[in-house]
Amino acid sequence: MPLLTGGIRVRGPYRFEALEVKGLDRRTDGVLLPEALEETAWVIEFQAQADPNIYHRTVVELGLVGERNPGRVVRGLILFATPALDPRTEPWHSAAQQPNPPLRVAWLEPILEALERREPAHPLLAVFLPWRVADQERLRREGPAALARITSAALPAPVREHLTDVFFSWLTVRFSHLSYREILTMFGIQTAFEETQAYKDLLAIGHEKGLEEGREEGRREEAADLLLRQARRRFGALAPELEVRLETLPLARLGALAEAIFDLDSQAGLDDWLSRS
Repeated sequence: MPLLTGGIRVRGPYRFEALEVKGLDRRTDGVLLPEALEETAWVIEFQAQADPNIYHRTVVELGLVGERNPGRVVRGLILFATPALDPRTEPWHSAAQQPNPPLRVAWLEPILEALERREPAHPLLAVFLPWRVADQERLRREGPAALARITSAALPAPVREHLTDVFFSWLTVRFSHLSYREILTMFGIQTAFEETQAYKDLLAIGHEKGLEEGREEGRREEAADLLLRQARRRFGALAPELEVRLETLPLARLGALAEAIFDLDSQAGLDDWLSRS
């Protein structure tokens, strides 16, 4: 975590979750909440597309998360994919350059470049290979070795599984014309599709029976948010009307989409699927 967050370190157990921010009607990319109240909480936003309002929105999120966690120090980090995406909004950008700022800024591209110079075999470089390399033929050649570096890394099994899932999420963006099954086959993976972590994450949006109405709505919202994120990774920014249609799907249809989304190859395909539902 310190590598990708400009040095953020947490002492003791913590959880990291996408948090619904009331008052904004949106979720943060992630809030890092240590169990120890004396430890700082971090609102973290990853920005892979241009957004001139990202600083203002993150500052508002800091205030609302702080309001939700009284007595805890809350700081923020915006991790831009490249320096070119940073709008350098003042006064927040200048404040981020000061020691121990309330809002930090980091850029993924130079972080990975520096890491490659220091540790060229680091598994994080393999995880982000599909993001850094646009050439599909090169990815076909180098991807299997990168995947092997991830799966054989000296890391806890849950961490390796999560990094593998991130790796394949980026691959679905680069090979958006292929289904998830086809990408697995391209990498020589024979695991049944239903056993992959990405499938499990999407399918675990809840078919439990006898849920209380409020709890079921909460699971529906969680499922819609998860599928929105997956759709954006596969197809890029979605049309606003398409997002609204996806967000309002009932839980049963979200479950069906969780199975279908990996076989859709475009935003138009998603639109067609929603129209047929």
